[in-house]
Amino acid sequence: MSVLITGGLGHVGSWVAYQLAKQGKQVIICDMAAGRFEHLGLDYLETVRDKLVLESIDVLDYHSLFEVMLRHREDLEGVIHGVSVIAGPNFQTRPYKHTTINTNGTLNVLETCRILGITKVVNMSSGAVYGDASGPQNEATPYKATDLYGATKIAGELFGLQYTDTFGMDVRNARLFFVYGPGKRPSDMHQVYQAMFGPLEGLDHVLAPNGSAQALDWTHVHDTATGIVKLFEMESVTHRNFNISSGVTVAHTDIIKHVADLIGKTSNVQLGPGVFVGRGAPLDISLAEREIGFAPKFTDIREGLHDYWQWLKGIQERA
Repeated sequence: MSVLITGGLGHVGSWVAYQLAKQGKQVIICDMAAGRFEHLGLDYLETVRDKLVLESIDVLDYHSLFEVMLRHREDLEGVIHGVSVIAGPNFQTRPYKHTTINTNGTLNVLETCRILGITKVVNMSSGAVYGDASGPQNEATPYKATDLYGATKIAGELFGLQYTDTFGMDVRNARLFFVYGPGKRPSDMHQVYQAMFGPLEGLDHVLAPNGSAQALDWTHVHDTATGIVKLFEMESVTHRNFNISSGVTVAHTDIIKHVADLIGKTSNVQLGPGVFVGRGAPLDISLAEREIGFAPKFTDIREGLHDYWQWLKGIQERA
């Protein structure tokens, strides 16, 4: 059997693909970056390359998406939908484009699956559906959109719930939160991320405009991917929405201190005043622990930072 992942070369999607491939599954990766696979630096995917089928697909291109899913339909046990423009300062610079990708892209995946009889779908949603509600936030916390990104994630979840109720599909929403770790260089991320994690890569003199007054639930990408895989592999679930995160709140200023302790020096990085984004924390992960057996490994962010640092040093040594 095989699994199709949209956005399978993204930060989270690539580790989901890796974990499934390591289990021996064939993984069909639908990603616009598929034609540049060799240049993406995803060394861990190279080790399972024989289990990957790469398809260069834009989820907004409904016809091409349909053709790919039709071609693989007989072997598919389900789809994991991960294409999304992530939250951050860039989202509002192209609001129509980014909103369209997150909403219409999700709708295209659900509708294609409906027509082709592919019932199981895991949708990578977000803790952004809770907005800035006080934590801990559990799955019964009401929807609250505090930005366009959160609104798109709420819309995607509601699409999935209605496709489940109306057409008998099995759509499961994995509510992810802020992710760090191997697979994404800090230098390729926004300034707040660069200020906190950048020194692990050797970045210096990073001044982010905000973020110093915030503490968020940061999750190592391995844990995020593990939670998604567990949710996908459950034969049946009694809930539709699951928080997948570390379940631990950590102050951004503490992350900077932990990084300095790890690398043995203080870098010239600074977070500006205020919050980075309107979010509460942490997510309550007790439902995922009970129902799908999710147990994050890196609940102490210092251990996760060390793992991230080792990966960054490794890719620098191979460069």
